[in-house]
Amino acid sequence: MKKFITTIILLIGFSSIVWAKQPVVGFVTGASGLGDLSYNDMSYGGVRKAQQEYKFKLIILEPGKSGKSTEKEFINIIKISDILLLVGAQHAQLVEETAGKFPDKKFILLEVPIDTMENVSSVAFKQGEGSFLAGALAAYMSKTGKIGFIGATPVPAVREFEHGYIKGAEYAVPEIKVEVAYVTPLGDFSGFKAPDKGYVIAMNQYRNGADTVFTVAGLTGNGVIEAARRSGNFAIGVDSDQDSLAKGFVLTSMIKRLGIASYNELKAAMENRFNPGPTYYGLKEGGIGLSQMKYTRDKIPEKILKKIAQIKSKIINGEIQVNFKTPPR
Repeated sequence: MKKFITTIILLIGFSSIVWAKQPVVGFVTGASGLGDLSYNDMSYGGVRKAQQEYKFKLIILEPGKSGKSTEKEFINIIKISDILLLVGAQHAQLVEETAGKFPDKKFILLEVPIDTMENVSSVAFKQGEGSFLAGALAAYMSKTGKIGFIGATPVPAVREFEHGYIKGAEYAVPEIKVEVAYVTPLGDFSGFKAPDKGYVIAMNQYRNGADTVFTVAGLTGNGVIEAARRSGNFAIGVDSDQDSLAKGFVLTSMIKRLGIASYNELKAAMENRFNPGPTYYGLKEGGIGLSQMKYTRDKIPEKILKKIAQIKSKIINGEIQVNFKTPPR
């Protein structure tokens, strides 16, 4: 393999950073891979922005049918990369097991906090806060007194979405009922890329009386949104602004700004400001929030929008405490 030796000088303030060769970034996607219109695509957007700015070589690894990269694939991409950016909880164990064996490599993990390794930086989102708002909105809007939640697989991050959604719904309407379903059991990450299954589960929840279903399931969520459109109900999107996927049928999207996080972390690494340990993004930090509800705002009473704004302020100032430790299943 030919190696193209390039010197890149980055002037940051009064300091300069010199790369002896073109840096290589390995990007390991989450279970559903690129094209999910959700967290992988958002993360990739931040990676591409950083690449345009810092001119690094980019190598992409997408998982197979299992939703997880094999150890062999993982080791191979580590060996040819200077910096690894990985999306998803399924990579946490591999990072913990291998990062220590490659102390000269830098690892950036999105979704799971790791604070015990000097060459691992991690990003965790306070998704419970955003989900609290989504749950409150769904409950306030419900005409049946029942809403739904569909997760891909019950990893801790998805459980935080579920827990925050239920707590927010109960805060808004104490008597609300929430039907919860997961596409695949814990450890099976194929639940992130099964839109047909998402469609079937969502249709069942709508038939059971849920009039809004929150989907936290990557590409599978597209099936949930299609079920909302066909049944004439609401879905709530996740990670990216998915409101336009079924205009008027996606009540809102709980946006998790992975693109900002991936860009910020790569920028820090490129500028020799790599910071081990977790960084948290919540409502206060602007890392999460609800979409602008461009296609449904006319369907939401102004008094409900004001209530959601008040709840958001109370979470930010600490008046409402969202518990991030989800209960065991």
